[in-house]
Amino acid sequence: MPVDIPTFDLNVLSSERTDPPSPSLPTREGGRVFSLRLIHMKPWITVGEALSPDGTRLELVEHDGEYIIRADDLPLMSTRMHFSEVELARVVCNKLKSGAKVMIGGLGLGYTLRSALDLIPKDAKAVQVELVPEVIEWNKGPLAPFADYPLNDKRSELVQDDVSKVIRNAHNEYDSIMLDVDNGPSALVGERNSWLYTDHGLQAIRRALKNGGRVAIWSADDEPRFTSRMRRNGFRAEKIQVQAHKSKGGIRHVIFTGRKT
Repeated sequence: MPVDIPTFDLNVLSSERTDPPSPSLPTREGGRVFSLRLIHMKPWITVGEALSPDGTRLELVEHDGEYIIRADDLPLMSTRMHFSEVELARVVCNKLKSGAKVMIGGLGLGYTLRSALDLIPKDAKAVQVELVPEVIEWNKGPLAPFADYPLNDKRSELVQDDVSKVIRNAHNEYDSIMLDVDNGPSALVGERNSWLYTDHGLQAIRRALKNGGRVAIWSADDEPRFTSRMRRNGFRAEKIQVQAHKSKGGIRHVIFTGRKT
């Protein structure tokens, strides 16, 4: 899921307020002045690197306490902007019955798993599927505190495998499935993930769900025809726009939801 990493020159324009306004500086109404300030930018530090089976180069980088996962230098997800990952679980994990079983495809930074665990009953199970072993290790290491150690929850079951394979092998097994394995139906990072969004992939998701089960699919951008494709394959579908950062404007993403009919 792409996020914007701001870049700056060392000399940047900053805004300060003086009261009273300094007579030696040009002012705007209300005593607002503008000055040049030299800002020392901390570097991005590479914490870990990995190569996915399809050849995508993954990198975990840190800057001033913020972590970002990049894929072939494209920022995918950030500990600073993760509200849409939390919402991915909320829209399909609320009001689940005792003993429910849910599945999350793609571990990312752990926020969707954490959100699901906060919503499902105490006797439910959350199956977390992740293909890349290094991503798992990052979530057991430096990323673990950000989502409050979701892999340590006794309701979490970690499966290191291809989510497409796990879905193909499941039949009437899950109450909810959450997919955050790429940029959505217009897959940009992993070509192997594009199958999930085809008719065959959606039919396999439907078979993996229990009657009345729900699926939520994260997407970086809108895909106007995707809800129609979901309906064609046996889902009561809709799309929800969500912000990347809670209570702020800026980047918005889309979550496609579907209930098995």
